[in-house]
Amino acid sequence: MNEQAGQLAFPLSVSDKASFENYWLGRNTELVAAIEASVKVAEPKVVFYYGPSGAGKSHLLFAAMRLAKHESINTSYLSLTDAYVSPDMLAVVDVEHLVCVDDIEAWAGDVDKERALFTLFEQIKHANGQLIVSATQPPELSGFVIKDLVSRLSSGLIYPLHELDDEQRFDALKMRAKHRGLSISDDAVRYLQSRSPRDTGQLFGVLDLIDHASLVEQRRVTIPFLQNLLKREES
Repeated sequence: MNEQAGQLAFPLSVSDKASFENYWLGRNTELVAAIEASVKVAEPKVVFYYGPSGAGKSHLLFAAMRLAKHESINTSYLSLTDAYVSPDMLAVVDVEHLVCVDDIEAWAGDVDKERALFTLFEQIKHANGQLIVSATQPPELSGFVIKDLVSRLSSGLIYPLHELDDEQRFDALKMRAKHRGLSISDDAVRYLQSRSPRDTGQLFGVLDLIDHASLVEQRRVTIPFLQNLLKREES
């Protein structure tokens, strides 16, 4: 069932093959350039960026790992909101290459977990590895109690991740649909925007449903098609 009547709400699928090519930059050009440089030329060593849920934070980490794979660079990914990720797991991370940490503030306030993060940072630093971190707030506002950890996380480049406005969302949705090979009219995109959450991740996730339904029914993505699809999802 949907979270709100009349709205489509689905999670962003990791299988969406996140890349920099299917990420709409908006006002995030400098951030994306810094992440790409961190992967390709190993500078800067630490990139910390923060923004609200649904702004595309995980997408950028997946894109960085995709680029690293193309460059034959090993990667490690840790989402600290995942219950199965423990401090012990950090001890086996490949610190000589690219380490991506998602939702780092999820461990803030737990001293043992913060110590594990501090140790990980020090190991990456001494091994000359790369660290890219996502959060909802900058380091000093993320709730960490170990000051040295805050200092380490603040030692690299720090960027806010700017959300897309309505026009940028429209362009991003058109681009993502094109990358999927999905034909959708401008009017249908506008309709979809009006009936979907503003959360960019959920909005892109809707394309999974639309793509599947259009293939099964062999129909173009039009407003009547979306209306029927929405009615079925609400029932």
